Amino acid sequence: MGKVTFVVEFEDGKEPALSASTSLLGGKLVAFAWRDLIHDQVVSVDAELPSANDEVLLFDANGEGWVIGWRSMWMAMGQKETGEWEWSFQLEGLSHEDVRITHWASIPDEPAPAGEQP
Repeated sequence: MGKVTFVVEFEDGKEPALSASTSLLGGKLVAFAWRDLIHDQVVSVDAELPSANDEVLLFDANGEGWVIGWRSMWMAMGQKETGEWEWSFQLEGLSHEDVRITHWASIPDEPAPAGEQP
């Protein structure tokens, strides 16, 4: 049986109601997610950096593997960004000097509690 993936953008609050019984173009809907699956992927830091101060998954090629962190912007007098930044981490004791971040990814949504539908 063939499968096709669609990504459809809706205005906030105008998303349609969907369920496992939804028919679509002569087929049966078997899965959907209320997030952007196109951009929920691993990205090289050489290609694109995450937005400043957004918590993301960061991959440390020096051995820590995946960690939660963000880009901390450096500020000058008057809280003006200098353009400089460094990696900050949720893991205490991990320093930006100890890591080699090569990739990042969005943090996935928390799973639904056992027995509940997302």
